[in-house]
Amino acid sequence: MMSTTAPHEPDHSPRPDASTRRRATLICVAIFVAALLPYLATPVLPVIDFYNHLSRYFVLSHLDGDNALRHFYQSNWSVLPNIGMDVIGVGLVKFLPAGLAAKVIYGLIFANLYFALISFNRRLTGGTGVLTALLTVPLLYSYIFVWGFANFQLGLGLMFWGASWWLATRGRLMLATPVASLIAVAIFFAHGIAFALYGLLVGALEIGFFLFSSDRKVVDAAKRLAALALQAVIPALLFISTTTAKSQYGITKADESIRHLAETGGLSQRLSEIFFYRLQTIVRVAESPSLVFDVVTLVLTVAVLGALAWRGRVTLARAAWPAIAIAAVLVVVTPPGLFGVGYVADRMPLFLALILVGSLAPRFQGDRLERLLLIALAAMVAGRIAYIGVDWLKYRKDFADFQTVARQIPPASLAVGVNVTLEKHVSAAPRCEMYGPLLISMYGQVAPMFANSTQQPIRLVGRLREAVDAEPTAEGLSAADAPRFWSDYMAAADKAGLYRYLLICGAERLNAPFPADSKVVGRAGRFTLLKLHAR
Repeated sequence: MMSTTAPHEPDHSPRPDASTRRRATLICVAIFVAALLPYLATPVLPVIDFYNHLSRYFVLSHLDGDNALRHFYQSNWSVLPNIGMDVIGVGLVKFLPAGLAAKVIYGLIFANLYFALISFNRRLTGGTGVLTALLTVPLLYSYIFVWGFANFQLGLGLMFWGASWWLATRGRLMLATPVASLIAVAIFFAHGIAFALYGLLVGALEIGFFLFSSDRKVVDAAKRLAALALQAVIPALLFISTTTAKSQYGITKADESIRHLAETGGLSQRLSEIFFYRLQTIVRVAESPSLVFDVVTLVLTVAVLGALAWRGRVTLARAAWPAIAIAAVLVVVTPPGLFGVGYVADRMPLFLALILVGSLAPRFQGDRLERLLLIALAAMVAGRIAYIGVDWLKYRKDFADFQTVARQIPPASLAVGVNVTLEKHVSAAPRCEMYGPLLISMYGQVAPMFANSTQQPIRLVGRLREAVDAEPTAEGLSAADAPRFWSDYMAAADKAGLYRYLLICGAERLNAPFPADSKVVGRAGRFTLLKLHAR
């Protein structure tokens, strides 16, 4: 069983000196640079939601100087608990091409989370952070990364910076509290869910310190918990003022869904679907292009860490146990949506994994078996990065085909991406979700984007608003139903006459002909450009 140590309590492990820490820092930097190698393989990151956000950054940064955009989009800045990346992204997209801006933004997100977790680990355990650095790399390319939840990932990094600051200064509350309160506000603006997790993390750490301290003082613990509560005051007041707090869905729709399914007899089937889906989010918390690869490497990683723990070479900081327990419970009980934010439960396995990795305290002695186990661990991480990089090579041609077709659309035309290859989250087929939004940020077209008033600082207006309002929802659409759905969608779009161009990815899967008065005006690879009302 894995042994545990409390942070800052005496043990027999030598503390790293300044030279060792400098060497460890260089190793951590080298590991991070290697982790970015897949970026070189592709001009476009194969993620689901992020390019939708990137198109919003582009529009918000160009509205003042583009009359065409103002006919279809309006800025809608307000206090929202997930606009941190909007502020950063709008600034970057003013000066960088969309493709480069996307990589810079995710490079910043990765660096923020990676180095924040190393700092957290060092503060919590007193170690060098190298093992944590190595194990963080797979978690950068996570299930949440594939979703493209940029604001949440930014918030996770800020969360660990905040926890690191708290660990470093918790003995000096007059210094710790005001700075931590500012960090808490920054986390809130990055993402509301990340702010809630920050409160749970630092609160649980304080409980852990109290439970495992040899010199428990209730008064000191109460003072620190009160200081933590103070950090929540400003974010709580801000949240109450937001439209997010007034979401039409309330806190969650889970209770309503359970009641409806129970009445219709579908509750047991739905619970079964949720169980297997959540199991997928756990085993693929670090996600590669292959489910089998993810399962095998997860089992092997746990086995290697278990062997090191059995030999007393890796422990977990005792103060982190309450946080680990809370995170494990959240993996099971978190509802799918909160305050109109979807896929909240999908984020909890990553939260748990990051706490576990950040709480590891190595006590290496350099014997042969230990070296072999560490080499095996490093080889698995390197293999994962190489596998992802090789898989992403296929997007080079894919992106070139997209450009060939997209260039044929006149600027400021109403266009929409149609993804007939839709699969649930991950599939063997290359992703298509990136390309529709790129019509906006790369070619100046007018296309739909995320514009929920409780989540994003932008509003759709004019004919684009009419087109989006007329669209049927694809929520919960299965891969088997996608061809029929999109065939019906194209017929409806043609009849309504709101869009001028459809950029279709995977048109070969459609099971009905194109609308009679439409015309194929471009085709390359997986992409077909359809012009409506062309005859």
